[in-house]
Amino acid sequence: MCPKRCELTQKNDEPVSSNGPLYYEDADTGIPILLIHPAGATASTWGSATEELARVGRVITYDRRGYARSGGEPARSTSTHTADAAALLESLAAQPAVVVGTSAGAAIAIDLAVRRPDLVRLVVAHESPWRFTRHLPTVSQVAALAKIGSLALRGRQGDAAEALLRSAYAYRDGGSAWDAFPEEWRRAGRENARPALADFRNSITDYPSPADLATVEVPVVCTYGARSPDSMIRLVGSLAAAIPGARTHRIEGSGHAAPFDATANFVQVIADAIDSVDTAASEAGTTA
Repeated sequence: MCPKRCELTQKNDEPVSSNGPLYYEDADTGIPILLIHPAGATASTWGSATEELARVGRVITYDRRGYARSGGEPARSTSTHTADAAALLESLAAQPAVVVGTSAGAAIAIDLAVRRPDLVRLVVAHESPWRFTRHLPTVSQVAALAKIGSLALRGRQGDAAEALLRSAYAYRDGGSAWDAFPEEWRRAGRENARPALADFRNSITDYPSPADLATVEVPVVCTYGARSPDSMIRLVGSLAAAIPGARTHRIEGSGHAAPFDATANFVQVIADAIDSVDTAASEAGTTA
């Protein structure tokens, strides 16, 4: 994929944002597949998932607003990231796209289906933390939240982000994917501490609202990892229940870091979802 920078524009050619262009990479051919990265990540931390997905379609990755090569101030709301994703797809004439997001990226993918369904072919959302604040946290989560808050208050943003990400990527059977990530991925998490912490605050609320989610008409697959804690599985189930027709799927061998933990299984879920949508469309056309 070729690295590029996209000056996002609307149909009237006025800039969408004064925050500058977004860095993106585009495989150029096939069914558009937009990958929206989680907190503390970039377009470059998808690992081999991008190469495997390139066999399925046109993979588009990007550094979200406030991150790495895109730069700018951290977004204060999920809706800002949603607007960026919409503008990127329009600028690249890559709609309707298969929109795939993990964690905070999953929250953005779902919101894009709410706000701009015309741009979305289907959504694969892995472990969105939607309404995390409405669920009773576990003892380990309380401890992690206290540590993150303490570090952030003392101005140790990088350490706070690391504590957040280590906790987010924890396995139900012990350990954390964070500690197994390549050093460059962990460095990206620390160097992008401010937008990572902002992502956490933005994505754990009840935005989009249940009323908004009830309007979603595009196919949605809400995935969770077999190695993820029960608390995350409940969050995923709650989100899927709020979206008409959404289905859940368990990814074997995976925790919160599905593209890293179980790359082949993660890619297969996406490929199967595309096949399912194509089959449904074909059968609908035959019936008509």
